Amino acid sequence: MERGGLTILLVEDDPLDGDLSRIELEHFGHRVTLVPSGEMALELYPEVLPDLVVTDLRLPGMDGCELTRALKAQCHPHWLPVLFLSGLQAEKPLVEAYQAGADDFIAKPVSRPVLGAKLQSFQRRILLQRQALAREKLLQRYRDQAEEEKGVAQHLMHRLVNAELLGDLAVSHWMRPAETYSGDLIAAARTPGGVLHVLLADATGHGLAASLAVMPVTQPFYRMTEKGFGLDTIAREMNRKVRELLPTGRFVAATLASIDSSTGSIQVWNGGNPPPLLISSRDQLVDQVFGATHLPLGILEDEAFDAAPETHFIQGPHQLVIYSDGVVEAENADGVAFGQERLRSSLLGHERESRLSSVVSQLDQHLGDQPARDDLSLLLVHCYHQTPRAPRIAQNVSRALRNTGNWQVAMTLSAEELRAMDPVPMLMGVINQFNYGRVHSSQVFLILSELFNNALDHGILRLDSSLKCMSDGFERYLEERQRRLAQLQEGCLEVGVEQLSEGGNVRLRIRVKDSGPGFPFQELLDYLVATRAGSRVSDCSSGAPHGRGIQLVSSLCSDLRFCGAGNEVIAYYDAIESGLAGDGQ
Repeated sequence: MERGGLTILLVEDDPLDGDLSRIELEHFGHRVTLVPSGEMALELYPEVLPDLVVTDLRLPGMDGCELTRALKAQCHPHWLPVLFLSGLQAEKPLVEAYQAGADDFIAKPVSRPVLGAKLQSFQRRILLQRQALAREKLLQRYRDQAEEEKGVAQHLMHRLVNAELLGDLAVSHWMRPAETYSGDLIAAARTPGGVLHVLLADATGHGLAASLAVMPVTQPFYRMTEKGFGLDTIAREMNRKVRELLPTGRFVAATLASIDSSTGSIQVWNGGNPPPLLISSRDQLVDQVFGATHLPLGILEDEAFDAAPETHFIQGPHQLVIYSDGVVEAENADGVAFGQERLRSSLLGHERESRLSSVVSQLDQHLGDQPARDDLSLLLVHCYHQTPRAPRIAQNVSRALRNTGNWQVAMTLSAEELRAMDPVPMLMGVINQFNYGRVHSSQVFLILSELFNNALDHGILRLDSSLKCMSDGFERYLEERQRRLAQLQEGCLEVGVEQLSEGGNVRLRIRVKDSGPGFPFQELLDYLVATRAGSRVSDCSSGAPHGRGIQLVSSLCSDLRFCGAGNEVIAYYDAIESGLAGDGQ
């Protein structure tokens, strides 16, 4: 329909009637193509693409009804109006025409006013159809664009949360969004020392807005875990990010957990999520372990933010259960929430590997056909305690470094700085600039962490390791450490790393010195020699000096020396050969 006129295909076998009808149609400003038969009309239809077909009812060969059926089928699903012209006044032919798909009928001889009115009516309807088709095309373009954007967003979110890291064998998880996008996020990563960090975050609301709101926590979680920062530092940085990036009124509930199998410790910082559950190896809930709840991320300013985690120590295998409030608040058709009791009963009485599927099954049964109103997320973490061993490297993996120059980095920390910061991740950030691989980084991190914590705990804070051998010793040891560190006013600690390259050999010299009085280290050295020979074991009942961390360091290093009064230790780590250096191979 161009310049207001219709494109009309006129089908009339009588030449005189055809010319008269053509003149009448053109009188109203329309373009007309005249054909003498239904077969020719059907053949020319793809070329003409008419807005309206005007046809006689009785035609030689293919009559008007057959033509109408064929044209309607060809243009489906779009509407092609057909106007019949006929001198027949009987009722039956008219019924047949309308049954074939006719849209209107005019009796011959044609009345110009009636024809003009009907053409105007068709013109309005055709215009409405074209407007509807244009809107449909526009909506389809919007839908296609939305699908493309959704695909890009889902790919980006998948990459941002590093979903492949959720393949950690200690982690199992399940998520069900209330809409296309989930406002919940589950993440897992390990520190260079092998400590497992997990995160379950739940942004306010659901859908795309909530999904975008939860994104700011991913970068600090992965980046700081990779560098070996502790849970408190990560939580504080995540709070800063959420406050910085999200608008007022938007916040993120989050549960952070750290599982260290070498010490059997589980640390939890929970802000706004339901308290995590801990299931023992006897299939029993450990009551009131992680009951403290902080405010969600993004509400408090940094000065008022409490980043202190709760800590619990385990002996045998346990399972930590972290979940969003959507799980316990999920309502069935009667408005009854799933609740804590159903969650606990669906967890207990099942093997560790089947607990997740049990909860999902019970949730599905509870909800029935009722859709969840909030995002549902569940995270189960296998926790265990095992004696730390020196990690080994496959013999066919080269340990050669890409940087074999000489360099050194050192820090001296006062009491105020020791209260406020952990220097090990900062030093590792510098060390990794020299192209250390993942294996090297992990082992150097272990050495630095053990030597630094040993100097801080025993040299400056004067903590007694024998406290750990009591029934609740680890908890009491950690509480006392936190108390003394918070009150620390005097003391300093020096820590430094130096790379030495000579004759194709590369080694790291790691030095830690504290301002404490030292200790009689010869007994510890004798003990390390004995444990390497297999004649001594490291446990509380053996009467041996407490030094499993130093034992691990000794197995990783080619040389370990105590200097002065014992308040200075120097470790040498060989970083060029295949396999482990020293006697720990």
